[in-house]
Amino acid sequence: MNLEQQRAKAHQLCADASVSVLPYGGAWWLLGQGVSRVVGELAGLSQCDLRRYQVTPR
Repeated sequence: MNLEQQRAKAHQLCADASVSVLPYGGAWWLLGQGVSRVVGELAGLSQCDLRRYQVTPR
């Protein structure tokens, strides 16, 4: 699978998980409910990268 196909697969994975993919400088910001992560490259993104973090009240 080439780089463009891997990026397209990552975009679809994010869309399925209701996670937005936003450009963030030279990287990508993955933003959704319980997900806030910056990654340098979308290719190679997996489902475990989109795990929701647990919100703990202070």
